[in-house]
Amino acid sequence: MSNDALDALFSENLHIHTNLSRCGGRDSTLTAVVRQAEKLGLRRIAVTDHIHPYETPKLFHNLPLLRRELAALDTDVEVLLGAELSAYGVHKYTLQYANAAPKLDFYMYAHNHYHMRGWEQPEDQSAEGYKRHCLQVLKTVIRSGKADALAHPFADKYIVREFEDVLPFTKGCITDLFTDNEIGDLMELGKNRGVMWELNTTLFADYAGFLRRYYRTGLEVGARFFVGSDAHRPEAMDLTEAKKYFKENIFFQMRSERNADG
Repeated sequence: MSNDALDALFSENLHIHTNLSRCGGRDSTLTAVVRQAEKLGLRRIAVTDHIHPYETPKLFHNLPLLRRELAALDTDVEVLLGAELSAYGVHKYTLQYANAAPKLDFYMYAHNHYHMRGWEQPEDQSAEGYKRHCLQVLKTVIRSGKADALAHPFADKYIVREFEDVLPFTKGCITDLFTDNEIGDLMELGKNRGVMWELNTTLFADYAGFLRRYYRTGLEVGARFFVGSDAHRPEAMDLTEAKKYFKENIFFQMRSERNADG
Protein backbone atom coordinates (compact mmCIF):
# COMPACT_ATOMS: atom_id res chain seq x y z
CA MET A 1 0.00 0.00 0.00
CA SER A 2 1.40 3.39 -0.97
CA ASN A 3 1.29 6.40 1.33
CA ASP A 4 -1.23 7.96 -1.05
CA ALA A 5 -3.51 4.92 -0.76
CA LEU A 6 -3.19 4.96 3.03
CA ASP A 7 -3.98 8.67 3.11
CA ALA A 8 -7.04 8.10 0.94
CA LEU A 9 -8.28 5.25 3.14
CA PHE A 10 -7.98 7.35 6.31
CA SER A 11 -9.41 10.50 4.73
CA GLU A 12 -12.87 9.05 5.36
CA ASN A 13 -14.62 8.11 8.59
CA LEU A 14 -17.83 6.24 7.85
CA HIS A 15 -18.91 5.16 11.34
CA ILE A 16 -19.86 8.08 13.59
CA HIS A 17 -22.67 8.35 16.14
CA THR A 18 -24.53 11.49 17.15
CA ASN A 19 -26.73 12.15 20.17
CA LEU A 20 -29.54 10.35 18.34
CA SER A 21 -27.87 7.11 19.45
CA ARG A 22 -28.09 6.14 23.11
CA CYS A 23 -24.32 5.73 23.09
CA GLY A 24 -23.75 9.21 21.66
CA GLY A 25 -22.67 12.10 23.85
CA ARG A 26 -24.96 15.08 24.34
CA ASP A 27 -22.50 17.32 22.51
CA SER A 28 -22.49 15.01 19.47
CA THR A 29 -24.78 17.10 17.30
CA LEU A 30 -24.62 16.87 13.54
CA THR A 31 -23.12 20.35 13.37
CA ALA A 32 -20.44 19.45 15.94
CA VAL A 33 -19.58 16.30 14.01
CA VAL A 34 -19.24 18.15 10.71
CA ARG A 35 -17.13 20.91 12.26
CA GLN A 36 -14.85 18.30 13.81
CA ALA A 37 -14.52 16.59 10.42
CA GLU A 38 -13.46 19.92 8.91
CA LYS A 39 -10.92 20.44 11.67
CA LEU A 40 -9.47 16.98 11.09
CA GLY A 41 -9.31 17.41 7.32
CA LEU A 42 -11.63 14.49 6.57
CA ARG A 43 -12.93 14.30 3.02
CA ARG A 44 -16.04 12.25 3.70
CA ILE A 45 -17.94 11.08 6.78
CA ALA A 46 -21.03 9.01 7.51
CA VAL A 47 -23.36 9.60 10.44
CA THR A 48 -24.51 6.13 11.44
CA ASP A 49 -26.89 6.19 14.38
CA HIS A 50 -28.22 2.90 15.67
CA ILE A 51 -31.43 1.26 14.57
CA HIS A 52 -31.81 -1.65 16.98
CA PRO A 53 -34.38 -4.46 16.86
CA TYR A 54 -37.80 -3.68 18.27
CA GLU A 55 -37.10 0.02 18.75
CA THR A 56 -38.55 3.08 17.07
CA PRO A 57 -35.46 4.93 15.92
CA LYS A 58 -35.08 8.61 16.80
CA LEU A 59 -33.20 8.93 13.54
CA PHE A 60 -36.30 8.63 11.36
CA HIS A 61 -38.26 11.27 13.25
CA ASN A 62 -35.30 13.63 13.01
CA LEU A 63 -34.05 12.87 9.50
CA PRO A 64 -35.85 15.82 7.82
CA LEU A 65 -34.42 18.14 10.48
CA LEU A 66 -30.95 16.69 9.98
CA ARG A 67 -31.15 17.23 6.24
CA ARG A 68 -32.15 20.87 6.78
CA GLU A 69 -29.36 21.32 9.35
CA LEU A 70 -26.85 19.82 6.93
CA ALA A 71 -28.05 21.98 4.05
CA ALA A 72 -27.49 25.08 6.17
CA LEU A 73 -23.86 24.18 6.90
CA ASP A 74 -21.26 25.65 4.59
CA THR A 75 -18.87 22.71 4.36
CA ASP A 76 -16.67 20.95 1.83
CA VAL A 77 -16.98 17.68 3.72
CA GLU A 78 -19.17 15.08 2.02
CA VAL A 79 -21.67 13.95 4.65
CA LEU A 80 -23.72 10.77 4.36
CA LEU A 81 -26.77 10.55 6.60
CA GLY A 82 -26.90 6.83 7.23
CA ALA A 83 -27.50 4.33 10.00
CA GLU A 84 -25.99 1.37 11.76
CA LEU A 85 -28.81 -1.11 11.30
CA SER A 86 -29.13 -4.58 12.78
CA ALA A 87 -28.87 -7.96 11.10
CA TYR A 88 -30.11 -9.51 14.32
CA GLY A 89 -30.53 -13.09 13.11
CA VAL A 90 -30.70 -15.25 10.02
CA HIS A 91 -32.95 -13.33 7.58
CA LYS A 92 -33.81 -10.83 10.34
CA TYR A 93 -33.11 -7.15 9.70
CA THR A 94 -34.28 -3.90 11.21
CA LEU A 95 -36.52 -2.06 8.69
CA GLN A 96 -37.24 -5.42 7.05
CA TYR A 97 -40.90 -4.52 6.58
CA ALA A 98 -40.69 -0.73 6.85
CA ASN A 99 -41.52 0.12 3.26
CA ALA A 100 -42.38 3.71 4.17
CA ALA A 101 -39.08 4.32 6.00
CA PRO A 102 -37.21 7.48 4.98
CA LYS A 103 -34.41 7.00 2.47
CA LEU A 104 -30.90 6.94 3.95
CA ASP A 105 -27.63 7.68 2.19
CA PHE A 106 -25.70 4.78 3.73
CA TYR A 107 -26.92 1.44 5.09
CA MET A 108 -24.38 -0.19 7.38
CA TYR A 109 -25.38 -3.41 9.14
CA ALA A 110 -24.02 -4.89 12.36
CA HIS A 111 -24.29 -8.66 12.68
CA ASN A 112 -22.74 -9.23 16.10
CA HIS A 113 -24.56 -7.14 18.73
CA TYR A 114 -25.50 -10.28 20.62
CA HIS A 115 -25.78 -8.26 23.83
CA MET A 116 -28.84 -6.41 22.50
CA ARG A 117 -32.40 -7.27 23.47
CA GLY A 118 -34.13 -9.36 20.83
CA TRP A 119 -30.93 -10.55 19.15
CA GLU A 120 -31.15 -14.13 17.90
CA GLN A 121 -28.80 -16.50 19.76
CA PRO A 122 -27.53 -19.76 18.27
CA GLU A 123 -28.83 -23.04 19.65
CA ASP A 124 -25.23 -24.16 20.08
CA GLN A 125 -23.76 -21.55 22.41
CA SER A 126 -20.19 -22.74 22.07
CA ALA A 127 -17.50 -20.65 20.37
CA GLU A 128 -17.92 -22.78 17.25
CA GLY A 129 -21.71 -22.35 17.42
CA TYR A 130 -21.43 -18.57 17.52
CA LYS A 131 -18.97 -18.62 14.65
CA ARG A 132 -21.34 -20.65 12.47
CA HIS A 133 -24.24 -18.36 13.38
CA CYS A 134 -22.21 -15.27 12.47
CA LEU A 135 -21.36 -16.81 9.10
CA GLN A 136 -25.04 -17.53 8.41
CA VAL A 137 -26.13 -14.01 9.34
CA LEU A 138 -23.37 -12.36 7.31
CA LYS A 139 -24.17 -14.48 4.28
CA THR A 140 -27.88 -13.71 4.41
CA VAL A 141 -27.52 -9.96 4.95
CA ILE A 142 -25.03 -9.71 2.07
CA ARG A 143 -27.33 -11.68 -0.22
CA SER A 144 -30.33 -9.58 0.82
CA GLY A 145 -29.00 -6.57 -1.09
CA LYS A 146 -29.85 -4.31 1.86
CA ALA A 147 -26.31 -3.51 3.02
CA ASP A 148 -23.87 -0.97 1.65
CA ALA A 149 -21.40 -1.88 4.37
CA LEU A 150 -20.78 -4.15 7.36
CA ALA A 151 -19.85 -2.80 10.78
CA HIS A 152 -17.06 -4.42 12.83
CA PRO A 153 -17.43 -7.79 11.08
CA PHE A 154 -16.25 -10.97 12.85
CA ALA A 155 -15.49 -9.15 16.13
CA ASP A 156 -16.57 -11.22 19.14
CA LYS A 157 -16.21 -8.55 21.83
CA TYR A 158 -19.97 -8.10 22.22
CA ILE A 159 -20.49 -11.83 22.77
CA VAL A 160 -17.64 -12.01 25.28
CA ARG A 161 -18.87 -8.92 27.14
CA GLU A 162 -22.43 -10.20 27.42
CA PHE A 163 -21.71 -13.78 28.44
CA GLU A 164 -18.32 -13.68 30.17
CA ASP A 165 -19.91 -14.64 33.51
CA VAL A 166 -21.74 -17.70 32.17
CA LEU A 167 -19.78 -18.90 29.12
CA PRO A 168 -16.04 -19.69 28.92
CA PHE A 169 -15.25 -16.99 26.35
CA THR A 170 -12.27 -14.67 26.08
CA LYS A 171 -11.78 -11.92 23.53
CA GLY A 172 -10.69 -13.41 20.22
CA CYS A 173 -11.75 -16.97 20.99
CA ILE A 174 -14.55 -16.81 18.39
CA THR A 175 -13.00 -14.32 15.98
CA ASP A 176 -9.87 -16.44 15.58
CA LEU A 177 -11.97 -19.44 14.51
CA PHE A 178 -12.91 -17.81 11.19
CA THR A 179 -10.70 -19.32 8.50
CA ASP A 180 -9.16 -17.39 5.63
CA ASN A 181 -11.32 -19.38 3.22
CA GLU A 182 -14.52 -18.50 5.11
CA ILE A 183 -13.57 -14.83 5.21
CA GLY A 184 -12.58 -14.86 1.55
CA ASP A 185 -15.81 -16.54 0.42
CA LEU A 186 -17.88 -13.90 2.23
CA MET A 187 -15.76 -11.08 0.83
CA GLU A 188 -16.14 -12.50 -2.68
CA LEU A 189 -19.89 -12.55 -2.17
CA GLY A 190 -19.75 -9.01 -0.80
CA LYS A 191 -17.73 -7.80 -3.76
CA ASN A 192 -20.38 -9.11 -6.12
CA ARG A 193 -23.09 -7.31 -4.10
CA GLY A 194 -21.16 -4.03 -3.71
CA VAL A 195 -20.73 -4.40 0.06
CA MET A 196 -17.85 -2.68 1.88
CA TRP A 197 -16.01 -4.02 4.94
CA GLU A 198 -15.11 -1.91 7.94
CA LEU A 199 -11.69 -1.36 9.45
CA ASN A 200 -13.03 -0.38 12.85
CA THR A 201 -10.33 1.54 14.70
CA THR A 202 -11.63 0.49 18.14
CA LEU A 203 -10.56 -3.07 17.28
CA PHE A 204 -7.02 -2.39 16.10
CA ALA A 205 -5.15 -3.11 19.36
CA ASP A 206 -7.18 -6.11 20.56
CA TYR A 207 -7.58 -7.82 17.18
CA ALA A 208 -4.38 -6.87 15.32
CA GLY A 209 -3.44 -10.45 14.45
CA PHE A 210 -6.88 -11.23 13.04
CA LEU A 211 -7.06 -7.90 11.22
CA ARG A 212 -3.85 -8.71 9.38
CA ARG A 213 -5.49 -11.91 8.05
CA TYR A 214 -8.75 -10.08 7.38
CA TYR A 215 -7.11 -7.25 5.46
CA ARG A 216 -4.73 -9.52 3.53
CA THR A 217 -7.60 -11.79 2.50
CA GLY A 218 -9.65 -8.80 1.40
CA LEU A 219 -6.84 -7.46 -0.75
CA GLU A 220 -6.44 -10.85 -2.41
CA VAL A 221 -10.17 -11.02 -3.17
CA GLY A 222 -10.50 -7.38 -4.22
CA ALA A 223 -12.83 -6.41 -1.37
CA ARG A 224 -13.55 -2.76 -0.62
CA PHE A 225 -12.60 -1.50 2.82
CA PHE A 226 -13.49 1.66 4.72
CA VAL A 227 -12.33 3.13 8.01
CA GLY A 228 -14.74 3.82 10.87
CA SER A 229 -13.95 5.21 14.31
CA ASP A 230 -17.28 4.19 15.87
CA ALA A 231 -17.04 7.61 17.54
CA HIS A 232 -19.56 8.48 20.25
CA ARG A 233 -18.11 11.97 20.77
CA PRO A 234 -16.67 14.40 18.19
CA GLU A 235 -13.16 14.20 19.68
CA ALA A 236 -13.14 10.43 19.07
CA MET A 237 -13.32 11.02 15.31
CA ASP A 238 -9.58 11.71 15.09
CA LEU A 239 -7.91 8.93 13.06
CA THR A 240 -4.31 10.11 13.45
CA GLU A 241 -3.15 7.50 15.97
CA ALA A 242 -5.25 4.77 14.36
CA LYS A 243 -3.60 5.43 11.00
CA LYS A 244 -0.16 5.19 12.57
CA TYR A 245 -1.08 1.97 14.38
CA PHE A 246 -2.57 0.44 11.23
CA LYS A 247 0.52 1.23 9.19
CA GLU A 248 3.00 -0.13 11.76
CA ASN A 249 1.15 -3.06 13.34
CA ILE A 250 -1.23 -4.28 10.67
CA PHE A 251 0.03 -3.38 7.22
CA PHE A 252 3.80 -3.63 7.76
CA GLN A 253 3.43 -6.74 9.94
CA MET A 254 1.13 -8.29 7.36
CA ARG A 255 3.75 -7.70 4.68
CA SER A 256 6.48 -9.16 6.90
CA GLU A 257 4.41 -12.29 7.56
CA ARG A 258 3.77 -12.70 3.84
CA ASN A 259 7.51 -12.38 3.06
CA ALA A 260 8.35 -14.89 5.80
CA ASP A 261 5.93 -17.38 4.23
CA GLY A 262 7.93 -17.18 1.04
